[in-house]
Amino acid sequence: MWVKPDEVLLANALWVTERANPFFVLQKRKGYGGGGFTGLLVGTLDTVLDNKTPPYRILHQTPNSEVSYSVAIANNKIEIFRDWEWLEQNLLQTLASFENEDESTEFVKCKIESLLANKTVHKEDEEIEDSKTAVRKFRKLFNMPKEEKLVSHYSCSYWKGKVPRQGWMYLSINHLCFYSFLMGKEAKVIIRWTDITKLERGNNMVFPDSVKVSTREGDHYFSMFFNSDETFRLMEQLANMAMKQLISEGGGFEEDKTMYARTKRRTPKKVSSLKRDLDARSRSDAYRSTFNLPLTEKLDGDIDCVLLTPYNKQHVYARMYLSENYICIASRVKGLVKVILPMRDIQVVEKVENSVGANVFTNAIVITTKGKMNFMFSQFKERDLILEKISDCLSRQNVPTSPLRRTQSRDPDSGPETAPQDEYDIKCQPALVSLFNRRNSDELTAKEAIKEHLWEVHFSEYGRGMCMYRTHRVHELILMGLPDKYRGEIWMLFSGAENEMATHPEHYANLVRQSSGKNTLAAEEIERDLHRSLPEHPAFQSDLGIGALRRVLTAYAWRNPNIGYCQAMNIVTSVLLLYNGEEEAFWLLTAICERMLPDYYNTKVVGALIDQGLFEELIKQNLPDLYSRLDTLGLLSMISLSWFLTIFLSVMPFDCAVNILDCFFYDGAKVIFQVALTILEHKSAELLDCRDDGEAMTILGAYLENITNRDSSMPDICHTNIMMCSASAGSKQPSIDITDLIDDSYRQFGHLDNQHIDQLRLKYRLSVVQSIEDSTMRNILRSVSSDTLFQGRELEDLYALFKEEYMTSCYWRTSQQPMDLADKYDPSRPYYELYKVDIDQFRTMFLSIVPWAKGSRGGVLALRSFRYLDTNLDSMINFKEFVHLLGIICKAEFTQKMKLLYLLHQPPCLLATDDTDVDSPTSLKSDSAENAVEATDFFDEMEEDEEDGVETKTSPAGIVADSEIPSGNTELVQSKTEAKAIPQREKTVEAHPGVTSPPKSLDIASSVTYSLPSDSSTGEIPSLTSEISDNASLSSQNSMPKGENLMSGSPSQLIRWRRRQLREKTDSKLEFKNILPLNQTQFIQMWKTLYDMFQNHPEEQQLYHAIATVGTLLLEIGEVGKKFHLQKQKSTLEDPDKSSSPTDSGPQNEPAPAGINVPADQGLPVEGGMLVTRGQDEMLTEKVDDITTSLTGIQVKDQKPDPATDTFDNQSESTIHSDKSADAKQLHSESEASVTGTQGSSSPSLPDTDWSITFEQFLASMLTEPALVTYFETVTDVTQSVNTLRNRRLRSQTSSV
Repeated sequence: MWVKPDEVLLANALWVTERANPFFVLQKRKGYGGGGFTGLLVGTLDTVLDNKTPPYRILHQTPNSEVSYSVAIANNKIEIFRDWEWLEQNLLQTLASFENEDESTEFVKCKIESLLANKTVHKEDEEIEDSKTAVRKFRKLFNMPKEEKLVSHYSCSYWKGKVPRQGWMYLSINHLCFYSFLMGKEAKVIIRWTDITKLERGNNMVFPDSVKVSTREGDHYFSMFFNSDETFRLMEQLANMAMKQLISEGGGFEEDKTMYARTKRRTPKKVSSLKRDLDARSRSDAYRSTFNLPLTEKLDGDIDCVLLTPYNKQHVYARMYLSENYICIASRVKGLVKVILPMRDIQVVEKVENSVGANVFTNAIVITTKGKMNFMFSQFKERDLILEKISDCLSRQNVPTSPLRRTQSRDPDSGPETAPQDEYDIKCQPALVSLFNRRNSDELTAKEAIKEHLWEVHFSEYGRGMCMYRTHRVHELILMGLPDKYRGEIWMLFSGAENEMATHPEHYANLVRQSSGKNTLAAEEIERDLHRSLPEHPAFQSDLGIGALRRVLTAYAWRNPNIGYCQAMNIVTSVLLLYNGEEEAFWLLTAICERMLPDYYNTKVVGALIDQGLFEELIKQNLPDLYSRLDTLGLLSMISLSWFLTIFLSVMPFDCAVNILDCFFYDGAKVIFQVALTILEHKSAELLDCRDDGEAMTILGAYLENITNRDSSMPDICHTNIMMCSASAGSKQPSIDITDLIDDSYRQFGHLDNQHIDQLRLKYRLSVVQSIEDSTMRNILRSVSSDTLFQGRELEDLYALFKEEYMTSCYWRTSQQPMDLADKYDPSRPYYELYKVDIDQFRTMFLSIVPWAKGSRGGVLALRSFRYLDTNLDSMINFKEFVHLLGIICKAEFTQKMKLLYLLHQPPCLLATDDTDVDSPTSLKSDSAENAVEATDFFDEMEEDEEDGVETKTSPAGIVADSEIPSGNTELVQSKTEAKAIPQREKTVEAHPGVTSPPKSLDIASSVTYSLPSDSSTGEIPSLTSEISDNASLSSQNSMPKGENLMSGSPSQLIRWRRRQLREKTDSKLEFKNILPLNQTQFIQMWKTLYDMFQNHPEEQQLYHAIATVGTLLLEIGEVGKKFHLQKQKSTLEDPDKSSSPTDSGPQNEPAPAGINVPADQGLPVEGGMLVTRGQDEMLTEKVDDITTSLTGIQVKDQKPDPATDTFDNQSESTIHSDKSADAKQLHSESEASVTGTQGSSSPSLPDTDWSITFEQFLASMLTEPALVTYFETVTDVTQSVNTLRNRRLRSQTSSV
C-alpha cells in the first residue's frame, strides 16, 4: 500500500533488509520471523505497546544521502512484493537517467503522491479491513470455524503464575480466548462461556483493575485493560447469554439483521457489527424493562425533548424513546413523569409552528391519540427526522380488529358472559369477584369508596388507559391499596399485559380451542392441582372458577411448552381470576412468567434459585447480623422459594397479599425483595434468639399469617396453609397491617432498583446454572453406570466431551436436533436423552478415542458402529449408547469384543447397498478344508454338555418351552414335538448352518431384529453388562498366567483352557443364539477392518501374520459348510425319504433328520440350513489334539520357502491380502473337478452365496492366535485421548500470524 513519503533517519534500526537496488530498499521488521534475541525483544515491545507497525516497508534512498523516505508498507509479503515489482518495472529505468540525486528524489515523491491522489482510501474501509484482520487472526490462532463469530478484542495481560503475559483477549459468541507470544514463548487460553462459574472484578495491589474468570478447573486473571468497564460489561453480557442457552437446552446466537439500520447513526464505525448488535440488545432490554413492553420490542433510537404536562402546566425535560410500536417518554428527573404512547392509539402527528418570542415551543410537535388526548413535545434537534420516523411506524401499523374488553363494558350484575359462538366457541368468565363477592354501592366501606373516588379524580386529571401521565401521584395511590373495582384494570395497565392482549386479539381463544381435549403431562398435573388453588374462596368451590382456572393454565402450557405447568402457577392464576376476566388473567400470567419473573416457573425453577442467592446477598448487605444467624440455621433457602414463587400468596391471607401484587405490577420484582427484607427486619430480634430452624419457621409463619388488611372488602376466610394454621393456633393477634408493611419496605429498602437487581441476577445465574449442570451430570452418569464399563474419572471425561460436541452443534448449527416438543419438555424423559450427537460428531469422537479406528478405514467402522447404536433410526446417538459401545471396545472381555466386531459386519451395520469394493475369493480345496472342521469340535462337545445340564433344569422332558418358539412357525412346533422321542445322544446339533444370501435391497428395520435384539418397548440396545461381568469373573477364576501359558503354550493347550472357561458358562449358547452367520462378502469386509486395525501397532507384523492364519482357517471352515450343504441338497433331490432316516452312513451323504431343526430354534432362517448328526460329528472330532495337528499343518504350509510367503513378516497389508487370494485361487483350480456341476459353485468374480461361517467358528479360530488374544484383551484407558480431543484448539501455532 502506497503511503505519503516521510523522512526516515535511521533506516536500519529494528529492520532487516531483504531486497535492495540503487534507489529502493525492501525491509522486514525484526520480530516477525528470523529469531534471535533482537527479534524477540522487538516482537515483545510491539506486543506490549500495542504497536501496529506493518511488518514490511519499502524505502527510497540514494547512495550519497543519509535520509530515506518511506513509500510503501504492507502486512504480508504478497502486497509488498507487488509494489516492489511495480517500482522496478516502472521507475528504475527513469531514475537511472537523472544526473542529480535530488531530482530523482523529487520525482519519486511526486509519483507516489500522484498514485495516492488517484486512489481514494476511505477510513471506513480501513476499519473494515482491521476488523477482518482480527477475525482472521482469531480463527487461525484458535482453530475456530467460520461459524464462530468474533465480537471484539482487547489488549490486556494474562497472569500465568506470577508473571503477566501481555497479549490480546478475543471475545466471541461462545468463547473467551487469549493469545500472547513473548520472548519466544506462547500462551494460549480458550474458555467456553458455558464453563464459567464466576465472573467478577477486582482491584488490589497484586491484580490491579483485574477481571477474575472462574471455571471448574481453576481461576484465570486478566488485567491492564485500556477500557475495563466496557470489557467487563461485554463479558457479562456474553456469559449471561451462554447461561440462558444452557437453561433452554440449546439454540445458538442469531444476529439481528435489522440492527444496522437502527444503530448506524449513533454507533462508532470502528465497532464491529456483532458488538453493535450486542449493545443494541442491551439497550433494548433496558428499554423494555423500564416501560414494561413486550419482549419483541426493539429500541430504534432516543432523543432529548421537552414535554408539556397539562395537569400542572409545566415543561419537563425528558427523553423520547422510539421503537416500532411505541413512543415512550421519561423525565430526566427520575420518577417525575412517564408516558407510553402505543402507535395503535395515535391518530394525528403534526408540527407546531415556531412562536415569535417563545423559545419553549421551538421545533415542537403535537401527538393526538384516539382518546382525544394531546401531547406536546418541543425543542427537538432533528424534528423532521422524528416526524419521518413516526410516520413510517404509523404506516406499518396493522390495527387488529380486537373485541371489546368484556370485563369493562359489561354490567357486573348480568352474570357470566358468553362469547359469540361463531367467533370463539368458548365461554370466557368475567372477574370472579363480581360473581361471588358482589356488593352494592351502599355496602361499600367508606375507605373503599374514598379509594374509588380518588382514582376517578386521577383519571380525569392525568388520563386513563395506556396513555395516562404516570407520576408519583400514581405511586401514592397504589401504596394506599387499589379498590376492587379498578384493580384488574390497573394490573393490566402497569404490567404491560394490556399491550400484548391488544396486539393478539384472538390468541387466547385459539389456544383454548387447540388445547381442549388434549391429554398431555401438563394437563394431568393441572387437574391434580385445580382443587388446591385457593380452596377457601367460594369462587373455586364451583365449576365456574375451576373451569376458568383450567382453561387459563392449560392454554398457557400449550403456548409455552418450555414452562408448561409448574406448581405455584395455580395459586397465582386463581388470584388473577378473581379480579380479571379469563383472557386478562391469561395475559397477566404470561407477563409474570415471561417478563417480570423470568425462568421462575420452568422445570428447574432457575429464576427462583437465582433470586434466592440474590436475596441472601441482600440480607448480607442490609442485615449482616441476621444473615449470619439464618445462615447457621439453614433457613434462607427454606423461606425464599415459598415466598417468591407465589409472590407471598401462599404464606399470608390473600386479601393482604393482593396489596403486594398491586405494587409488584407497578414497580416490578424489587417489591418482593423489599417486603421480604422488611419482614425479616421486623422479626430480627426474635430470630436472633432462635435455637433451631423449626422455631424460626414458627415465628415467621405466625407473623405472616396474622398480617391483616383493615381496608379489605373481602369476607374473612381462614387460610388453608397447614403450617400457617398450626403456627397461628390459639388466640390470633394481628401482627401488622399490610399497608404499613409495604410502606415500611419502601421507606427502609426503597433504594433497591430493578437495574441493580438485574446485575446481581447475572452474578448468581452463573453459579446456579452451573450447579444445575453439575447435578444433571451426576444424574446422567448414574443413569448410564449400569450400561457401561467406564467408571469414575473416565466416565466424567467422556460426558464432558459428549456434551461439548452437542453444544458445538447448537453453537454453530452444524446439526439440527430432531425432537418433538412434547418429548423435549417431557420430565419423564431419561437423563441420558438430554444430549445427542449426529454421525459427524460421533465420527469425530470415535476416530479420536477408539483403538480400532486408527487406520484408513476408521471412518467406515465409525459409520457401522453408528448404525449398530441407532436402533430407533432417528440418526442420533445418546450418551448411554455412546459409552455402552466404547465400554465394550475398550474394557470388555475378549468374547464380547469379538461379538461386537462380528455384529458390526452384519445388517444393519453392513448393508447390501454399501460399496464393498472387493474381489471375492474363489472356493478352496475340499480335501484341505476337511481338516479345518475340527476347529469347531469343542463348541459341539460343550453344547452337548449344556443340553444334558441346562435342559434338565428348565425342561426335564427335554422339551423346549413354547414361549421360545417364534409365532406362526407351525413346522417348528411340530419338529419340537417329534424331538421328544429321540435319544439324547442321537440328537443332532448344528455344526455348519447354511446361510441364506441377503436380499438385494435390505430393510434396515427388519434387520435390527436379527442382528441386534432390543427391548420392543423402548427400542434400546440390550445391556451386555451382566454378560461382561460374568465373563470377567469367569476369567479371573480360570485365568492362566499370560506370561507363561497363554503366550508360550501350544494352540491345543489354549483351546482346552478356553473350553474349560466356556463350559462353566451355562448360558454361552444362549448368548450367541440370535447371531446370524457371515456370508463371504461380510467376512471379507470384516477382514479388511482387521487388517486396517493393526496399523502402526508395535507388534504389527505378528498381528498381520496371525490374522492371515486365522483368515485361511475360516475360509477352509466355510468351504466345509458349503460342501456338506451342497451334498445335503443333492441327497434330498435324489431320495427325499433319506432326510428322515437317522442312520450312520457317514458324513459324506448323511442328511439331517427331519425331527430336529436347530436353526429355527435359534431364530435363524430354516431353509438352506445344514445339520450334521452326532455320529458324523464324532467321526470328525474324536480327539482335540487333531486340531493342533491341522493348525500346525496350516502354519507349516504358510512358512514354505515360496516367494509369495517366505518374506511374510515384511509384507504390507495389501500384499498379505493378495497372497491369500492367490493361494485360494490355486486351491480352487486343484479342486475344480471335484465340485464341477454342484449347485454352489461360484464364479471367480462374484461372492460365493453358499459359503458361510458362524460366530462360534469365528471365535474359536481367533482364540488360536495368542497375538490376537493379547491385542483384544488389552484394556484401553481413554483419558488421554479424550483430553487431547477436548484441547485440540490449544495446539501451538508454528506459523506466524
